[in-house]
Amino acid sequence: MANINLTTDFGVCNSTIFKLLQTRPSIFGSTDLIKSLEEVKGLGFHPSMTNFGVALLAKKVMSNKLWDEKVDVFKKWGWSDEAVIRAFRCRLELFLVSIDKINLVMSFWVNQLGWNSLALTKRPHIFSYSLEKRIIPRASVLQFLLTKGLREKNGNLVAPLTYREELFFSKFVFSFNEESDYLLKLCEEKMKLASTKENSNMPMMPSTKCEIY
Repeated sequence: MANINLTTDFGVCNSTIFKLLQTRPSIFGSTDLIKSLEEVKGLGFHPSMTNFGVALLAKKVMSNKLWDEKVDVFKKWGWSDEAVIRAFRCRLELFLVSIDKINLVMSFWVNQLGWNSLALTKRPHIFSYSLEKRIIPRASVLQFLLTKGLREKNGNLVAPLTYREELFFSKFVFSFNEESDYLLKLCEEKMKLASTKENSNMPMMPSTKCEIY
């Protein structure tokens, strides 16, 4: 009860406290809750906003050691401390993604495609998508369009990965009449190729069916 009162006095709204009690009541049994509240506030989250509770939850479900390790992973791929915090504010679930998943997405984006990792700071929810079913097929389509001069080099490479399936196919596959058949086949071929690379940084693909979720 003392920690609930502490959280209220800190400025956290009642609806956020109630939701935390429902989802993670153990937070209020913490002996260093005030430290966590200050840390989350220091990341730029105002206690009166509903996203403060989600940020607090993300901060409390992992140790400081694991948190720092994930920050270091992003920095290894070229992100600054400020970029990491900015991405976390944009996508609070970012730090719930495993280190392995972060490295897999970054490796494909940077090493396989040769694209700038900083582009992902603006849409960090990309890390929550399936690498096999969404990121690889769509990025392969975009890469082909770039090499053929059918898409501007300075065009946004991240936004198309966030489109719903119907919109993506409409804009980046079926709108190119001569190339549409090839683009559809490209997706399947990439997945077949990836499934044979057992020793690469990319995971094996469970199917050759081109499902883009």
